[in-house]
Amino acid sequence: MVRYGFHLSIAGKKGVAGAVEEAMRLGLSAFQIFAKSPRSWKTRALSPGEVEAFRALREAAGELPGVVHASYLVNLGAEGELWEKSVMSLADDLEKARLLGLEYVVVHPGSGSPERVREGALKALRLAGVKERPRLLLENTAGGGEKVGARFEELAWLIADTPLGVCLDTCHAFAAGYDVKEAPAQVLSQLDRAVGLERVPVVHLNDSVGDLGSRVDHHAHLLQGRIGEGLKGVLLDPRLRGRVFILETPRSPEEDAWNLRVLRGWLEETAPQE
Repeated sequence: MVRYGFHLSIAGKKGVAGAVEEAMRLGLSAFQIFAKSPRSWKTRALSPGEVEAFRALREAAGELPGVVHASYLVNLGAEGELWEKSVMSLADDLEKARLLGLEYVVVHPGSGSPERVREGALKALRLAGVKERPRLLLENTAGGGEKVGARFEELAWLIADTPLGVCLDTCHAFAAGYDVKEAPAQVLSQLDRAVGLERVPVVHLNDSVGDLGSRVDHHAHLLQGRIGEGLKGVLLDPRLRGRVFILETPRSPEEDAWNLRVLRGWLEETAPQE
């Protein structure tokens, strides 16, 4: 079974519970949220009422798989104060995901030292007191500058002998030089050899505004970017059955309708015929 959804907003009076309501309204089978503002170091505690309302709605929705995306400010490859703040922010997201009962937290590794990325991710897990759930996933990057994690082999090194996993972003992979457009199955085989697809429970299914190898991290709607039909090959690859697919595309009612129509059309191609 394929689980899919959007990155949903937690803005408004209902907060995190509002995201579950929206997922139910759109007929989604998974969702992703920020647990706090992605562009501020400020945070706030979730009230017991918020947590209770969220958990009750999610149970009513059939325990939709949920992902928390860490703040964009986090840079686990940094030094000094920025590294410390990044680790604390990530630990806060892990703790919030644990309180909400969500399965995954996804973080961009950042720029700088791979050794610091690995150290920071593991420290955040310790600070949050996480044992098994939520699972912390490092997202592959588009490359450029000193971004860590653009190559699958680097991701493999980062997670080796740790409880960490990987989130595959198709736009980032394409921008980093992996030809998801023409050879999606081959790209997944490369990821499997380097990391092991069993350690990739979440996929960000994004088309790309930039060309192959452009290192441009700019998402496009399904079939409206440079990857196009190649994304169908990722979504329908039998090796990714049971994974959570999240679309991180610009949102409006019309844009949502387009992306859901394309994605559901692809899924119907594999539905058993009566």
